[in-house]
Amino acid sequence: MCEDCLASYTHCVHVTTDAADAYRQAMRLCALMEHRGEEAELLTHLESVDEVRRMAAALPNSRFVHHPYPGARPSCGAGGCEPDVPVMDDRELEAHLPLEMSARFARGTAEDRVIAALGDSGSAVFLVWPGRWPDRPEHGLHGSRHDAVQVAFRGDHADPALPSGRHAVHVHVSKQSGHRGVEYLAAQSGVRP
Repeated sequence: MCEDCLASYTHCVHVTTDAADAYRQAMRLCALMEHRGEEAELLTHLESVDEVRRMAAALPNSRFVHHPYPGARPSCGAGGCEPDVPVMDDRELEAHLPLEMSARFARGTAEDRVIAALGDSGSAVFLVWPGRWPDRPEHGLHGSRHDAVQVAFRGDHADPALPSGRHAVHVHVSKQSGHRGVEYLAAQSGVRP
């Protein structure tokens, strides 16, 4: 989850087993934003060579960071490293697992590739579209610089960091907006919180 999102009130508004449906619902919510960021952000934690290859193909300019498991012998130094994934063979890559992957890309340019790269199994993948909700104080909604829409693909709504077979759509609103603001956004977009 993005650091800015941690400063906001986050609430799950839609859960589905269809990744394309989660994306459609997220875009319906993004359309309600008064101001939309130019970039989207992807964050995930990859544990298999296959996952890394699929996601690297979807977003070739991604950043990969290796942080060894606690107690494991690090393959590239105690503080971790940024392996050059495209030039590594599968055996070299496996020695650097798990990898944290992050990417920023122009909104609307790579989401379809990311959804196609999800495959049938793997880690939770987070896509975040920042923006600013309009001020609608009569409905409890107060725009903030921390506003966003997020999809946790394969992330359970109770704990989005735990992989699951479901995809959860979250909205980030100001703490001042709280649940009332979330209910207003959900009603406007046709989803139920």
